[in-house]
Amino acid sequence: MKKLMLMAVCSLMVLGAASTKVVAQDFLTKHYIEVSGRAHKDVAPDMIYMTITINEKDYKNSSMASVEKKMIGKFQAMGIDVKKDLVVKDMASNFKHYFLIKSDPKLMKEYQLTVHSAQQAGEVILALEQLGISEVSVDKVECSQIAKYQDEVRVAAIKSAKARATLLSEAVGHTIGRAMHISENEHNHRTYGMPQVMMVKGNLAEDQVVRVPEIEFEKIRVETTVYVKFELK
Repeated sequence: MKKLMLMAVCSLMVLGAASTKVVAQDFLTKHYIEVSGRAHKDVAPDMIYMTITINEKDYKNSSMASVEKKMIGKFQAMGIDVKKDLVVKDMASNFKHYFLIKSDPKLMKEYQLTVHSAQQAGEVILALEQLGISEVSVDKVECSQIAKYQDEVRVAAIKSAKARATLLSEAVGHTIGRAMHISENEHNHRTYGMPQVMMVKGNLAEDQVVRVPEIEFEKIRVETTVYVKFELK
C-alpha cells in the first residue's frame, strides 16, 4: 500500500513538472508584439511650504509676542487654519541668539506656513509686508494628490501602448490578444522652475498701491512609460 501511494505521489510530481514545462514552452512559442506607451500630466502644486522669519531686532516699539499675535490674526482672517498649517520651526535654534549674543539678547523665530495655492501665497506675502515682516521664503512645493495622478498616468500609458499595438498589428494583417507581460518605468515626478528661495525685503511705503503679488509656480510633471507584450492572432 505504501508503495502504491509513493508511486502516485511521484506521478503527480512528474505531471506537475510537465505542465509547467508546457506552459513555459507555450509562452515562448506564441507570436507577440512588444510596444511601449508613455503618458504624462502636469499638475498644480497645492502644498506650498513657506518659511517666515521674525527677528525681534527689527521691531523697536513692538515685542515679538505682539508681532506674532498680529500675524496669526491676519492668517485667521484669511481663512488659514493656523492649528494645522502653521508650525514653529526648530524651537532650540530660535533662542540661540539669546545665549550667543548676551549683550543684545534679541530673539529670532521661524515659522513654517503651508498654503494651498499661488494666489494664497501672494496674499500671505502682502499681509506680512503690511506687518513689516521682511523675510519670507518658499522652501518647496508638493501635490497632495500625486498618487491619484500617478495612477491616471499609468492607465493613459497602457492605453497608448494598446492603441499602438493595434495599429501596428493590423498593418500586417493581425489582431492583438491578451497582454502577456507588462512592465513599467516610472519617472520621478519633479518640479521645475520652482523658486527655491523667494525673499521679500522691506516694508510697504504709505503711498504704495496695495495689491497681491502675482506669483506663479510651474507645474509638477507626473510621467511614466510602460512596456507591454500583446499576443498576436
